[in-house]
Amino acid sequence: MRRLLPYLCADLEAHAMNSRRTTLLIAILLALGTGWLTLNYLSSLQRAAAPAAVPRKVVIAVQAIPARATITAAMLRETTRPSTQVEPNAVSDGRSAIGALALIGIPAGTTLTGSMIGRPSDVGITVKLQPGMRAISIPVDQVKDISGLMQPGDRVDVIAIVPRIGNREPEARTILRGILVLAIGNALETASATPAPGSPSSTTVTLAVTPKQADLLAVADANTALRLALRSPREALHSVPTEALDLSMPAAAEASSQHTVAAGSPRGANTPGQRTAVGLVTVVDGDHVVQAGRSDRGAYAR
Repeated sequence: MRRLLPYLCADLEAHAMNSRRTTLLIAILLALGTGWLTLNYLSSLQRAAAPAAVPRKVVIAVQAIPARATITAAMLRETTRPSTQVEPNAVSDGRSAIGALALIGIPAGTTLTGSMIGRPSDVGITVKLQPGMRAISIPVDQVKDISGLMQPGDRVDVIAIVPRIGNREPEARTILRGILVLAIGNALETASATPAPGSPSSTTVTLAVTPKQADLLAVADANTALRLALRSPREALHSVPTEALDLSMPAAAEASSQHTVAAGSPRGANTPGQRTAVGLVTVVDGDHVVQAGRSDRGAYAR
């Protein structure tokens, strides 16, 4: 019996050690299982709380749109995409993009955003200028620009006031009618409100004219005083014809000039057959500027 006792004690100790290992292993397994269940439960709660991706309407380009091109309905198509895949400033209404300008080149299939498109004022005056037209600016003051009431997009008549020359009285001629106002100063768009009294007035008005009208306006600006008359938008553009602008020197002034030239001549008189040249004769009729060189007669050049 005494010989068996050590063996029995050893077996009991081994059994107790195995029991502790088993208990520890079970505890570890239970902890892992509990952790997995907890993680799975929390993940399911997060999935349930996450909102579903709501479809959002967007506008895409069905063809490549060049920079500075005017966007038309044929270039666009509306579709829907998950809100998580749409930029915050994406265009959602195609009507708001029609008529706008592409500020950059837009490849086909691209979703339009507010930063890709803009209005003519965002690009420049050349976009508002139609082919075959020219933009020309004339100086104005508060009186000439109708007390600041004129706005881009209005139509005006251009009046040239010929100053007194010799014994000829001053006269006014409407040389251009129905001319489109492109800009007032550097503003290409209509002002949102009437300027406050005392605010600085514009110094230039930019008009859209044909090349011949640009020549006429340049000559008139250099030789006459210009005024602008605002037209009603309900009036036909060519309801009244334009008037010829006569910049020739009157006969009395020519005679005085000729007398001055003759008095200052070393010979005191012209040689026989020689013709004395006096002022330049210039007549402007509508879009045509005629310069006949120098003449010794008071006749108008046509």
